[in-house]
Amino acid sequence: MRGHYHFIGIGGIGMSGLARILLQQNLSVSGSDIAFNYTIEELIKSGATIYKGHSPSYITSGSTVIYSSDIKTDNPEYLAAKNLQCSLLHRAELLALLTRQKKSLAVTGTHGKTTTSSLLATTLLEANCDPSFAVGGVIPQFQSNAKHGLGDLFVFEADESDRSFLKYFPYGAIVTNIDNDHLNSYENSEDVLIQSFQQFTSQISSPNHLFWCGDDTRLKFLNGIGQSYGFGEHCNWRISNVFQKDFNLEFDLEGNGKKYSSIKLNLIGRHNLLNGAAVFGLAMSLNISEASIRHTFERFCGVLRRCEYKGEFENTIFLDDYAHHPTEIQTTLEGIRKAIKSKRLIAVFQPHRFSRIKDCLGMYGKIFNNADEVFVTDVYGAGETPIEGISQQQIIQEISENSSVPVKYVPRTALGHKLSEFIQPLDVIVTLGAGDVTKVASETLSLLENGKRF
Repeated sequence: MRGHYHFIGIGGIGMSGLARILLQQNLSVSGSDIAFNYTIEELIKSGATIYKGHSPSYITSGSTVIYSSDIKTDNPEYLAAKNLQCSLLHRAELLALLTRQKKSLAVTGTHGKTTTSSLLATTLLEANCDPSFAVGGVIPQFQSNAKHGLGDLFVFEADESDRSFLKYFPYGAIVTNIDNDHLNSYENSEDVLIQSFQQFTSQISSPNHLFWCGDDTRLKFLNGIGQSYGFGEHCNWRISNVFQKDFNLEFDLEGNGKKYSSIKLNLIGRHNLLNGAAVFGLAMSLNISEASIRHTFERFCGVLRRCEYKGEFENTIFLDDYAHHPTEIQTTLEGIRKAIKSKRLIAVFQPHRFSRIKDCLGMYGKIFNNADEVFVTDVYGAGETPIEGISQQQIIQEISENSSVPVKYVPRTALGHKLSEFIQPLDVIVTLGAGDVTKVASETLSLLENGKRF
């Protein structure tokens, strides 16, 4: 690869990761974004030229211009690139080019991609494989979401949300699950969604390195292909004897003709047992030593925004999680409840996208049953046009009608003050959502530390 690369919207988690990989290959990189953040500052330190806002003047002839699905076709830089006949690549097309240079390992599925791919990348890094990786979250142990390694493996997330995962032809893969999310990308048809996953798995060059969740009935088309994992007796890699103490898991895994006892994983929740089983099995198939895998699992610190510890005040703990789909919220709260036992759990939920609320109506009623209090705040639209009759109110009503858990609406601007007045010692607060609800913990802690007491 050669030449100059310009990223429209370089500050996003996916775009910034690819920019970082190019910079580590000593390629020329520039980019633009409407706001600067820590990620952009780090890219500038690494040699990128980054502009604030969007302007056609940022595009130079001969550049390769990278855009994501969030960039509209009327973006001035996108239009300038077309007018200058620059090479225009979707983010997924650039990632496909990068992964073709290596033996790539894709992680796809509706839920769990980031944690699973991060655990896999960390396992390979700790085993001295020096892999490349591009994942959807920052791995605290490496303070990065991407890396250009000198080894022959490349771990990456294959995003199904916009069907761009069909651009990849990986060596091996993990398929975590299929759920009814992003159906607008699939003609609002579950059949089309499943057919797309079928096509993706047919593009894997080494089916022996395909690991898929055998507990997911939507993945039954993979029966007899690759290796399944899960709790079911029929799974090639079967989880058993699960024990969770505080924020740590311990489990047995039977597979490959052997029983691996007392695997310790520094995560919580049933969903992370599945993620761990997938990574353990795939790593073993890549001839990573059992001792090395176990060592990594015990030390793995998770990913930012995945049940992330944000701080505490007088024994009140603040957590933050990216969960925004009903299935993710339910599994996250189940894991936290097992960890904190009888402590009061306050869930603060920021709905994400009007289209997702519409698609998921009927699924919110009982997902907060492991919480003791629920605050629902304003919808984070993520650039979507509001849909008439769709708001946080439908979610609140659904919870009220189907659950005994108290639920109330709190405006986004008032969340910090409300929590600082409401919480008590030993409470556990978890913010849930893909938007700016992630800032609520720091806002509340700041109020508490500056004079507000219980």
